[in-house]
Amino acid sequence: MEKEILTLEEAAELFNVSVKTFIKLLKEEKVPARKIGREWRFSRKALIDWLSTGESQYYSASEADTKEYYNKVAPKWEEIRQNYYDESIKDHLLKLGILEKDKTVMDLGAGNGYISIAVAKHVKKVIAVDISEEMIKELKKNAKANGIKNIYAIESDGIDIPVEDEKVNVVCANMYLHHKEEPTLAIKEMRRVLKPGGIVFLCDFYQHKDMELKEKLHDIWLGFDTEKIKKWFLDCGFTDVKITAIKQNEKEKSKAPKAKIFALTAVKNTDF
Repeated sequence: MEKEILTLEEAAELFNVSVKTFIKLLKEEKVPARKIGREWRFSRKALIDWLSTGESQYYSASEADTKEYYNKVAPKWEEIRQNYYDESIKDHLLKLGILEKDKTVMDLGAGNGYISIAVAKHVKKVIAVDISEEMIKELKKNAKANGIKNIYAIESDGIDIPVEDEKVNVVCANMYLHHKEEPTLAIKEMRRVLKPGGIVFLCDFYQHKDMELKEKLHDIWLGFDTEKIKKWFLDCGFTDVKITAIKQNEKEKSKAPKAKIFALTAVKNTDF
């Protein structure tokens, strides 16, 4: 007997399209759909009949709000972000020893270049990806001011990046994943663009209850439970997942972090 209630992946299979294509359909059309918690669920009959029991266009609303917010604050972002995280994330990344002169790095949620500019002189090429056109403008401005010419910017939501499979050695994702409606899809995209044995470096907030922080930064997730995020990476085809607490400089009270931060590294599992 065929299942009547379908997951996102099963709905995409029913339509005989990729999950990426189906997500585009959700954003662009009024597909019959409901959300249970953070998960999409679909009625097989409703999909086939194309009856409107829910508007999938709501899916893109939160990320659209995020894009609008970051377009607006882009010129002031360097000052704003110092209230939430300092230089310790970049310092931690550089000490890991995963950056080499012949490597290509992808920086997801690149913003104004916090990570991209820091790593550019240590690698061959940086592909900076951000959903905000204005942030990308700030990144290019900052790169020029620092005499950096090996950063290539792409405007994308990070779920369907216009980059071929297995093109980068390291994916950096700083304060990026908590903006994604479907984090596992973002993680799968990281795996897609990584070469065999490639590494993800991700920093984000530990799970917290600071609604003010969530609302100010237009976050979707209140940080992450580290055991859950570790399982996501393992389930999405990564191995050697390691999580470390990031110790920030809290001397200046005005710049004290609102939530604790962790760093995650994971290696693309070639046997997956």
